[in-house]
Amino acid sequence: MSTRTRRLPSLGGRRTLALLAPLLALDVLVFLVPTAYLLRVSLTARTPGGAFVEGSWALDGYRYVTETSLVHEILAFTLFFAVLVTALAVAVGVVYAYAAWCATGWTRTLLLGGAVCSLFTTLVVKLFAVLLVYSPQGLVNDLLRAVGLASEPVLLVDNLAGAVIGQLYIVVPYAILAVYAVLSSLNTQLVEAARDLGADGSGVFREVVLPHVRPGIAVAAVIAFTWSVGAYPAPLLLGSGSEQTVGILVSQLLLARFDWPAAAALSVVTAGTVFGSLLVVLWRLDLAGGLLDA
Repeated sequence: MSTRTRRLPSLGGRRTLALLAPLLALDVLVFLVPTAYLLRVSLTARTPGGAFVEGSWALDGYRYVTETSLVHEILAFTLFFAVLVTALAVAVGVVYAYAAWCATGWTRTLLLGGAVCSLFTTLVVKLFAVLLVYSPQGLVNDLLRAVGLASEPVLLVDNLAGAVIGQLYIVVPYAILAVYAVLSSLNTQLVEAARDLGADGSGVFREVVLPHVRPGIAVAAVIAFTWSVGAYPAPLLLGSGSEQTVGILVSQLLLARFDWPAAAALSVVTAGTVFGSLLVVLWRLDLAGGLLDA
């Protein structure tokens, strides 16, 4: 009996390892290998005669990133753009998810269905539809002129507003679903208790709902921020030449200039910046959560 008992942990460990082996192999092939190759390309020498000098080791790509003022401006705008979109997406996601949670029956189904159905459309088709709706001759401007709020077309595309609106159409559904997934576990008795103690609607939302959905807000912020830092189609289709993001610059370096070391180095720096920013934000959220719990 004691021999069988001693063998059980090792047997369980082997089974666990066998179950995890396919996942570990998938992580290595899908994530680690491409990341390692990207890092290796970023450390090759730049050359005008090809994509990069094979077998070489150099910091040419990182020198381009650190010494080019245009890259600094694009990086700064990309971070500003990502933070702006993240703040708006989280705000819309929280309010929309709370409205869906408070609704019942077909109203809740329609609200959640609207968020989910938008995910069934490809990004390019969705953004072209946004372009048609918000163009100077689009539906929004027609409505504004019809109700007398505008006498001339309001420019909502080919600028920063258009890029932000287009990116929100991409990330807001994910923010809504992330917040609603956490909000759906909220005990309604807590809300009723808060109302019995004299809290109004805004008080219940501030004191009960927001602390409960903090993990969903964190997930929504991470999704919106990472998607927005790598934004490419929305700024390209709905923005102007001034709304150039890192994704657009990387595409130009790869496809137009064939400067792979610079593109790879810029990608590595951007990924490191995003990862560091997310670690800081998540650490601050945990710290704020601990203060609230205390």
